[in-house]
Amino acid sequence: AQHARTFLAEKGFDQLAAEQFGVGFAPDSYDALSKHLTQKGYTIPELVAAGVVDQGDRGVYDRFRHRVIWPIRDVTGQTIGFGARRLSEDDKGPKYLNTPETPVYHKSRVLYGLDLAKRAIAKKRQVVIVEGYTDVMACHLAGIDTAVATCGTAFGADHIPVIRRVLGDSDGALDEGRGEVVFTFDPDEAGQKAATKAFAEQSKFAAQTFVAVPPEGLDPNDVRLQRGDEALRAVIETKRPMYEFMIKRVLDGTDLNTVEGRARALRAALSVVHTIRDSIVRQGYVRELAGWLGMD
Repeated sequence: AQHARTFLAEKGFDQLAAEQFGVGFAPDSYDALSKHLTQKGYTIPELVAAGVVDQGDRGVYDRFRHRVIWPIRDVTGQTIGFGARRLSEDDKGPKYLNTPETPVYHKSRVLYGLDLAKRAIAKKRQVVIVEGYTDVMACHLAGIDTAVATCGTAFGADHIPVIRRVLGDSDGALDEGRGEVVFTFDPDEAGQKAATKAFAEQSKFAAQTFVAVPPEGLDPNDVRLQRGDEALRAVIETKRPMYEFMIKRVLDGTDLNTVEGRARALRAALSVVHTIRDSIVRQGYVRELAGWLGMD
């Protein structure tokens, strides 16, 4: 497993970190796991149902081969699936490969790291949503122990009830009792798409929603690796309200040097402002938007 240890070391993770998150390794073999588990008394249909082997024309073969493995656990700590990253550029499979949908693993309802973060989320009334397994590890090791990640899918409606339960997010909470949901998005195109999708769902939270964007196209793990724990904590601390982030994103994509451009920006930004349910907050953003555009 030296390849896996080298990969983790290059990402800034030592043996203690690997043990803390249960990170493992799948050997470069077509049947090492299936042989091992059938010797333990499991049947091939059980292994297929669990998603650890696949069925092909030539029989069954291990799903995960020559990859770093993360166990994906439910909120109680039970392992229900795995995430795996390839270690070789010769590997023609996807960079990340997850357990397929099984009777117990439904990726649209699972958040990696929730078993480790649940107590901190409930206590601090905050959840930080990042994009990958190494980002969760980096956040926790930097002291951001409320971090979780989606598993091979964008943040969606099915994740919301899971978070709301752990966060204690109730519709009747007063402002001072409302929690925080902090999304982190890469500034690239995929990150912007993820932001748009998250924005479409964010109104389903009673909690306040924020966006934290790492600098210069770095992901949270890169920030920790290149700039240290304090810099990563600063990224989360300098979060911006989701509404402000989305309005500014609309304005950034428009030429504000002409009257026509500002008019287009206003029309586009109003579609964001219109979604704000709280009338006081909505009026505040109307005034902010007018100031940003130099309009009445």
